[in-house]
Amino acid sequence: METSPAKAPQAPAAAKPNKTLFVRSLPTSVTTERLTEFFSDSYIIKHATVVLNPETKVSKGFGFVTFADLEDAQSALEQFNNTDLDGKKIRVEYAQPRHREIDEKLGKSVPAAAAIQNKQSREDQRTQNLPPRLIIRNLPWSIETPEQLSRLFLSFGKVKHAVLPKKGNKLQGFGFVVLRGKKNAEKALQSINGKEIDGRQLAVDWAVEKEAWEKANGTSQEEEHDGAKQDDQDVDMQDKEASGADEDEDVASDEEDEDMEDLDEDLEEGAGDDAEDEEEKEDDRTECTIFLRNLPFTCNDESLYEHFTQFGPLRYARIVVDHETERPRGTGFVCFWKVEDAIACIRGAPKTNQLSAGDKERSKPAMKHSILQNEEDDPSGKYTMDGRVLQVARAVNKSEATRLNEEGVSRRLVRDKDKRRLYLLSEGTIASNSPMYKKLSPSEIKMREASFKQRETFIKKNPALHLSLTRLSIRNIPRHITSKDLKQLARQAVVGFATDVTNGLREPLSKEEKSRSSEEMEEMEHMRKTKKQGIVRQATIVYETREGTKVPEKGGGGRSRGYGFIEYFTHRHALMGLRWLNGHAIDVPVNNDEEDKDRKKRLIVEFAIENAQVIKRRKELEEKKRLDKEKAQQEKEAAEKEEAENKGTKRKRDGKGKDGEKDGEDDDEEENKVAKRNRIIAQKRMKRKARRGKA
Repeated sequence: METSPAKAPQAPAAAKPNKTLFVRSLPTSVTTERLTEFFSDSYIIKHATVVLNPETKVSKGFGFVTFADLEDAQSALEQFNNTDLDGKKIRVEYAQPRHREIDEKLGKSVPAAAAIQNKQSREDQRTQNLPPRLIIRNLPWSIETPEQLSRLFLSFGKVKHAVLPKKGNKLQGFGFVVLRGKKNAEKALQSINGKEIDGRQLAVDWAVEKEAWEKANGTSQEEEHDGAKQDDQDVDMQDKEASGADEDEDVASDEEDEDMEDLDEDLEEGAGDDAEDEEEKEDDRTECTIFLRNLPFTCNDESLYEHFTQFGPLRYARIVVDHETERPRGTGFVCFWKVEDAIACIRGAPKTNQLSAGDKERSKPAMKHSILQNEEDDPSGKYTMDGRVLQVARAVNKSEATRLNEEGVSRRLVRDKDKRRLYLLSEGTIASNSPMYKKLSPSEIKMREASFKQRETFIKKNPALHLSLTRLSIRNIPRHITSKDLKQLARQAVVGFATDVTNGLREPLSKEEKSRSSEEMEEMEHMRKTKKQGIVRQATIVYETREGTKVPEKGGGGRSRGYGFIEYFTHRHALMGLRWLNGHAIDVPVNNDEEDKDRKKRLIVEFAIENAQVIKRRKELEEKKRLDKEKAQQEKEAAEKEEAENKGTKRKRDGKGKDGEKDGEDDDEEENKVAKRNRIIAQKRMKRKARRGKA
């Protein structure tokens, strides 16, 4: 990273505080997103980046983090330096500006004298911190493999690296060994130097760089080789392999130099203040190495080596041993000299039959599969040892293996914890060196610590407890806040979080956080939109009487306990609400109770703890009530239908039909009309007769 140099530097660049931190000793599995997440949990950062190798696209093990505030950068350096990140201790320091100056002759910028001096200092430091290497000369020809050379030093500590240089297929009579720890190497040098093995007296010394070795030896190099050659001649006259020893020994020093350079490259990644934690550089051996599974537990290095020589010349063959039980794990590695032999071995290996999930389910009732493969899978017998058909695959380099292992462990941890969501336990905690922590009162700090310890104890003791994805527990609520006020705060929190993200004051939610229980959350979001409800499902303040009995908020005659719950429809909104509300200050009215004399309180927000058994019983009860209600409704509808049918049948028997009563009333009314009309007619007739009689 390049920054503009200071005009008047009063302190060294590396020690001068600035907003950008340099982070090194990063695991290769750490990405830019992971680095951003690690630092943004406690501070607001502008951006972060992990530096990658432009060719391999693999992390170089360092990166940069730029903060929005200088004070945050200072606090982050103190907090995260020498802390653990994904299983490895990282080192954090202020980013050092690059020292460059303009060369008027060349017309471009070149490294300044200070930069060159710093680089030389780093090189000297790297050389001093290289793992202790020993060179072993005058080796007997019976030591043919690096493993045999390693066995000579196993009693002095772990052997990290062993090399037996060859010219073609001929050994050169010397080798290199790298031990863990300088004290172990010193003991090995004192004990093995001068030791006689198979008629040869070993000469052990510290291995040095090629230039230093040439400078120290000068012209005496030839004399030393002549003497070594004469010694070899005296001894090898009794050995059948003496014919090529003289010629080989003449070029031993040149081969030593070349192999020392190769060894430097192999161990370059191990240089630094903590050589054990640095990654080893990839070499060509990875391409020549195969990984074996299903090895018989009676197999050892020698038998494995002998078995695989049929595929070509081998560098080594090694089984994997469990360090705790000291027993074979059933896996191993074989390294060929030629890449072509390794590829041919992998291509000719029997294919492993991988069943799909559906096939596995269908095959269960039919038969029980053996843990061993069928011997007919390997008709040639080349890949079978003690009745076991070996599984062969290409080996990966150490950094890739470490990354895969870390990913596997991470997935297992997530899978194991996902049922109870224990990863949400730390949500709501505030780091002691963060700016927010300094704003908390002593009583609030004590309350937060007690709350976290209590929750941690509860959830560890009772396996039925788990953390809710959508329900938040709110503490330290001023007593004048009602459930309606709390619901309004819950809505405001989501909007405030989104606004802060837009303004660059907060980091947005990660992809992993958004994808938690995605199917369930999508269903809840769909239900919310269908019912046209807000993002807050429920907000409740707990009330109590003077005796401490819980009472309803309205009409209960109690007062607030100072805590409550907010339930969102989705986990995404719950996370946004928690991070905005946690530590949010609420003013307390002046005329409130004496207990609220602080005049301002900061909310303590955490994911609520729920009992899986209680929730299960609650759901079962709700489901039972729903079914009972549906059953009662169906019975009522059936009874009404039956009653209606019975009434219809009775009316038909009376000959009235469905509208019999109404039809009878119509008939009576018609009869009355006829009778009335007849009476009127009769009266008129009588009147006419009376008029005629008078006339």
